[in-house]
Amino acid sequence: MADLVASTRQRKFGLDKQSMLPKYCRECDVLYACNGGCPKDRFILTPDGEPGLNYLCAGYKKFFQHAEKSMRLMANLLEAKRAPGRDHADLRAEG
Repeated sequence: MADLVASTRQRKFGLDKQSMLPKYCRECDVLYACNGGCPKDRFILTPDGEPGLNYLCAGYKKFFQHAEKSMRLMANLLEAKRAPGRDHADLRAEG
């Protein structure tokens, strides 16, 4: 199995996944979270008419923008060695 992941073909797929993104994706504020999604779903045009936009983009963008504040709070709690599951009041207060 490890041979398949390290194969030239698989490495090319991984590199293409990033390098083939349209400018709209590369400049997106939630690219860190979706990474352009699965290449098989990249078949619509960007607002500028460039091909290769994931057809789920609008939903991804809405979700990740909505969840970002809570996810950052949970990451900060984890870094502080606090269990995010026990800090629901913190999440609601930030919400």
